[in-house]
Order: sequence, then C-alpha cells, then structure tokens
Amino acid sequence: MDPLAPFGRQEPCWCGSGKTYRLCHKRWATPQSQPGDPTPPDPEDAIFLSPRVSLARGALSNAMPAGTPITMPAAPSEPRPSPLSYVEHAIATFPTEEPALSVRDLGRLRVDLLHRLSRLPDNTDEVQLELREGVAQAALLAWQTVGTLALTPATLLWNEELDPATFIGRTILLADHVLTPDRILAAASHRTTNAALRHLARTELRREGLIRTGRVISVPSGPALATGGDAAYEAARLDLTNAELTDFIRDQLVIEGPTAREALFVNAKDDFEHEPHMWLYAHFVPGSVDEDGHFQTRMLGHFDPQHDYQPWIAQTIDDAVRAYVQRTADRLVVADLVGAEYVAASPFEARLLRRRNPTFTPGPASAGVWADVPVLRSLESKDLVKILNEDEAVHDLRGRVQLAVKSASDLAGQAKAIQELTDELDHSSAILDRKLRTERAYSAITPAALGTAGLVIGAAGGVPGFAGAAIGAVAGIVPWIGARRNARRDAAYLFVTARRRKR
Repeated sequence: MDPLAPFGRQEPCWCGSGKTYRLCHKRWATPQSQPGDPTPPDPEDAIFLSPRVSLARGALSNAMPAGTPITMPAAPSEPRPSPLSYVEHAIATFPTEEPALSVRDLGRLRVDLLHRLSRLPDNTDEVQLELREGVAQAALLAWQTVGTLALTPATLLWNEELDPATFIGRTILLADHVLTPDRILAAASHRTTNAALRHLARTELRREGLIRTGRVISVPSGPALATGGDAAYEAARLDLTNAELTDFIRDQLVIEGPTAREALFVNAKDDFEHEPHMWLYAHFVPGSVDEDGHFQTRMLGHFDPQHDYQPWIAQTIDDAVRAYVQRTADRLVVADLVGAEYVAASPFEARLLRRRNPTFTPGPASAGVWADVPVLRSLESKDLVKILNEDEAVHDLRGRVQLAVKSASDLAGQAKAIQELTDELDHSSAILDRKLRTERAYSAITPAALGTAGLVIGAAGGVPGFAGAAIGAVAGIVPWIGARRNARRDAAYLFVTARRRKR
C-alpha cells in the first residue's frame, strides 16, 4: 500500500489488524462524541469525562501531588522543553571506563531483570528503591552497549509504535537489532507501583527470545534527548516555522469536546495513538490567592453551552500541533544519536516526514513496512529467532531488497518493488518447500533405510564388509545434505521456515 495516498473504506487497514479501514482506523477520523454529550452515571471509583472515557478518582492529585503547574501559552513557533527525569540526565553524563557488554550478555541481564520484576506483588505499593536502582543500572549498560553498536556495520532500526516482533516481520527482517524505548526505566524514574512495573515486565517477557539474543534492545531515549536536546529543540523550532507542515497537522487533527466535564481529546487521523492528548479546562477560583501567590483552580466542571470555549480550543490546537512536531523531531534525533534509522509505521507520520522534507528518501525498512507479507506476520518471538539465525539466507534477502529498491525514486515505488520481490520469494518458497520434502524422502530417508539394511548384510562379511556398507550409506545421504545446505542460503528458505513455524 501507499501510505501517502488516501485509503479506501473497504481496503485492509494499514495497521495490520485484519479489519477493513472503515471498521478500524477510519472510525477515529471523526470525534467520538459531540460537545456536551451526556455521560453515564459516575461509578464510585471514577468520573466519566465523556460518554466513553473515564478518569480514576484521585488520578490528578496522585499524578501531581504538589499541585497543577501553570504553563503560560508559548508562541506557535516555540517548542517546549522535553521533560526528562534526573535518572535520564544522570545516565547521559555518567562517566565509565568499563568495557560495554556484548549484546548477548546485555540480553541475558535484561531477561534476568524482567523475571525478577515479573514476580513483584500485584499491589499498589511503591516500588522499592533497590529495584529502581537496578532498573537504572541496566539502562545505563544498555546505553553503553548501543553506543558501541553504532560503530559497527550492523543495521539498527528505531521503533516506537509497533510491538518489536511485529516490527521485525513488517520490516522484512532487515534489522540486525531493533531498538525500542525502555518503558520500564520511564516508569521506574517516576512514582510507580509494584503492579504497574510487574505488568510492564510480563509484557516485555513475551519477546524473551528476541531480547536474550540481542535482536531487540530496550534503550533509554531520555539520555539521547539530554545529549542532543539542543538539536531536538532546534529541529522542532524549524519545523514549527514550516507552514506546509503545521497546516497539514492542523488539517489532520480530530477534536472531541468540550465534553460534559470540560475536557478536550485530540488525535491525528491515521496515527497509532487514538487519544495521546487530553486537556482539561480550569476555572480560576476568585478570592483564592494567598500571600505567596498560590491560587486555586477548579477542573472537571460541567459543560456550559453559553460559555465561550473558542480561545481555549484555539490554544489547545496550537499545543497539539507543537506536540506532534516535537514528537517526530525527538524520535529522529534519538534515532540519529544511537546510530539507528527511524522507521515511521503510521501513515500520519510518513506523510508528516514527507512534508517535513520533500527530498527525504527513507531506507528500505521504511518501505518494507508497507509491503503486505502475510507469511512474516504474527510470528512469535522464538519463531523469529529461528528465522533470523539463518544468516546466509538473511544476507541474501537483504541483498535482493537493496537491488529491488535501487531504481525506485520514492517511498511508494520502493514499497511496490519490495512487494513484488516478496511475492516472488513467497511463490519460490512454496516450490522450494515441496522440493525439500521430496528430496528428503528420496535422497535421505530411502538411502538411509537401504544403508541400514546394507550394514546388516555387510556385517556378515566381517570388518571389510561392514566398513564398505557404512561408506555406501553415508555416500547416499551426502548429496541430500549438500542440497539442503545450498537451499538454506536462499532468501526463499526464510519464507519456508516461517511457513513451517506457523503450522
């Protein structure tokens, strides 16, 4: 598919859900409710903000125990500083003379940490300091290891949107290492509970095989932003002066609200995140200003159809445009600093990148995301490890992809070229699979059976007879072994392996 072109209602959705576009991401292209629509009765532990979204009681006070900070409106072309934790700053500046771990040693360490975190009690107690320090130490080691990978010929891809196993399949096995943000560090750097960290660890352990072998590496993105913060800020500032880019984002925004509890939900069409941004309207409480300048505001009020919300909505739209511009700028800077290629997996971001730089030509992995290769879809972690271990076949596949996209001038052309190549490989793999089964039957099993019979008969002739029968048995199987080794060097063999692992 072409991510830069509009999608038909009955086409398969670009996200790979198996649903049609109409029944999947097309549903998020319009607001899910109208301003002031009534909400269901509030349960004891939550407050409905809209007919379908609720907020836990106490969520705001727990998230901001010191009160809600007041942020003055910034100029439309002025980025906001990226919020980074003390731990992320410390990792970026930590001096070390110790050699970096290998990717496999790092993977084993990560898996051990995840197993320990997965055994945390399922309660709301705050995570112990000792465990949080262990998470930070593991993140520091990952940061150091990735720094050495950037100096090698290995292909590194930065992914923030897809499950890593899905990402590896959709980028058609082009990555030696997939780098993904360390969400466990992000949680442990702030107030978090045992239950929350336990859930994150158990989710990550679903791809244990890929982590243990170093195919997937969780990397703290905060240290990269701390190191290259000026570059990210300057990139976002320039992007915010790009009228074509900001106008495109404004046109893609879907604004829901003000809701019955004076909230705004903002998302972008054809983006993975359905509701990444939420704003709450705050009313100043008259007479609440004290001697220190503190004052009170009231949020989660009730929608007033007579009130003029337009200035707030306009300011919120500016904030949302700024947030999307900065999100992409941050991702590109982080990927660059860790020596990886950033791959946009949503049409919204692919279109944004095109408007950001019309001459930008992404790598083959960015085009591979848009090729439909069913045999590489829905593979489990252990299956992908098995496939990626076929080094010679993987090398052959990557060489063929490079040749296929060589003459394509844009993303759509590259995606089409990769689609044609993978269709050809899929067809060849079906023929290769049947050939291997036939050769196994006639060149391995049958000679082996006859060779065994020959050994029995040869044994009657003493040592010379037995030795001759043994040599004959081995000689009958050697051609099959050689043919199989040759087949495993072909890119089509990867598709054979994937198909067999799905059976």
